[in-house]
Amino acid sequence: MKPTEFVKVNTQFWGEHLKGVAGHLPVSHRTELPGPMLFPRMMVLTETPDWNILELVGLSREYRTPEVRRQKLGSVEEYFGVGDGTAVMTLPGENLFKDATIATTAGRQALEERFPAAANVIGEEYVGPGEELLQFAPGNYSTFDRTLLVHTAGDSLRLHWVNFAIAIHRSEPADKYLDFLQSYSNARPHLDPIGTISLPIDPAVLKADPFESTYLAHGLQDSTVDGFLDTHEQILLSAFGATKLVREPALGELHPDFILERADGSHIVGRLELPVVDTTNGKKRRRVFRLPVQESAAELVTYAEYLKTADNRSQLKSKYDVDVTDPRLLLIVPSQETVTPAAGVEVVDYDTILRLHLA
Repeated sequence: MKPTEFVKVNTQFWGEHLKGVAGHLPVSHRTELPGPMLFPRMMVLTETPDWNILELVGLSREYRTPEVRRQKLGSVEEYFGVGDGTAVMTLPGENLFKDATIATTAGRQALEERFPAAANVIGEEYVGPGEELLQFAPGNYSTFDRTLLVHTAGDSLRLHWVNFAIAIHRSEPADKYLDFLQSYSNARPHLDPIGTISLPIDPAVLKADPFESTYLAHGLQDSTVDGFLDTHEQILLSAFGATKLVREPALGELHPDFILERADGSHIVGRLELPVVDTTNGKKRRRVFRLPVQESAAELVTYAEYLKTADNRSQLKSKYDVDVTDPRLLLIVPSQETVTPAAGVEVVDYDTILRLHLA
């Protein structure tokens, strides 16, 4: 199937499917659903030499026709995992992961220690040693339906919750791919259509500004770092098991975006790799990343080096009442970004943070 055919089939199927769901279930079956129904906001369609990949990203409390983003990558493994070496899982033929977690052994341990809310979304587990998460063997389909991917490479970590994704070998004809989508959709329970998620939460939670701006392709261009953190504070505290958020602390001449103090007394120093606005001396400057992740990761390492000095930690304690020793380094990226490893840094996209909060 050519990439143009892949775009056409997905645009046709998901447009009709999600529109039909939105016009029917939240109205006719509202009282039967576990809670509010959430819809994807974007289709990311990725072309590699041997595979086509679809992923639905973003979470919206109202249906809108998904936007389409197209991109090219060198391999399907580059899209789904980081590292180079032994894979946790090899995927020949057809594979289905639903309400599941795929993780390296180190990544699974990190979930226990660093992300307390993840216990509510783990589901069926596929865990093993290795630095590459998945290795795709010749075959047709691998489907990831509400699946948490936990990649590790050395001391780097990438956490990504997938609403729905399919990797399909490019040898598969377009008509058979469409048949597969329709058959998979028909096999799902009527009240749990593919590409959506219904959660037993108070609908009021979804009406606040923080939820409105969690689809990170929109609404951030005019948001400052402080404004973003002010709006999303409760989500960040909840997702990371934290009790305190310090916004834009000054570490001498260094300025991380935030520090989170967790309930166990540990700390997270974070940076936003988002299209937000920095303000310096009253002037606004939009963030531009020439080398995504690497530039921000280097900044985070600089903050960690600063905090190794007792005098520097003492000044931070005096200013902000946080005693930071050996902090975790966190980078928050847009939900639709594919990223590479960053030594010593945790990389989490906003869809995943939101899912942990809603858990």
